[in-house]
Amino acid sequence: MNKMKACLLIMMVMLVFFTGGCNRKGEITDERDGQTYQTVTLGDQTWLAQNLNYETDTSWCYEDAPANCETYGRLYTWEEALTACPAGWHLPSDEEWATLIKYLDPKADSNAVGVESEIAGSMMKTRGTLEKGTGLWLDSDTPGTNSSGMSVVPGGARWPDGAYLILNMHAIYWTSTEYDADTVWFRIFDYGLKALYRDHSGVTKDMGVSVRCVMD
Repeated sequence: MNKMKACLLIMMVMLVFFTGGCNRKGEITDERDGQTYQTVTLGDQTWLAQNLNYETDTSWCYEDAPANCETYGRLYTWEEALTACPAGWHLPSDEEWATLIKYLDPKADSNAVGVESEIAGSMMKTRGTLEKGTGLWLDSDTPGTNSSGMSVVPGGARWPDGAYLILNMHAIYWTSTEYDADTVWFRIFDYGLKALYRDHSGVTKDMGVSVRCVMD
């Protein structure tokens, strides 16, 4: 009986490991400004588990409020995002984002224009809601679980004319992969959906959106 229990325990540990339950967490310090970021390793990739908050010439705090940078990170133009990550890290490509999402959801469609995964959005969003005072996302029937450890927060966006919008509703992330002269592939999370979207339209290079860095 004891041998059987031991075997079951080993099987349970292996199941947790191979289904991603043992996501490794850590932290790094950006030598440029001394800020410390949490990290998470998923599969063969290590990502920042927080939005980048390194100040550059064309990056902004939402509504120009420093407190928003502390909570949501900064919003970057695409050109600035290309070189904003710390040494040893870089702005992920469309393919690197797809690898991450496939790790979380093997059924994800990496070539989608629209819904890439029906479930990865919820797995990556932070828990809690703004209304209940337990989180940053607006209340919905599909709250985040953050089972991935990526801790995606709804940092909103800055339009080229300087207007800010969609805070607490959406998180938009640049990739390094251009679609055409004006647009690039990006990922977008919605407060009311479990899904994660891959798209290239509606967000131009001169907008300010969030950045996640991946290790070289």
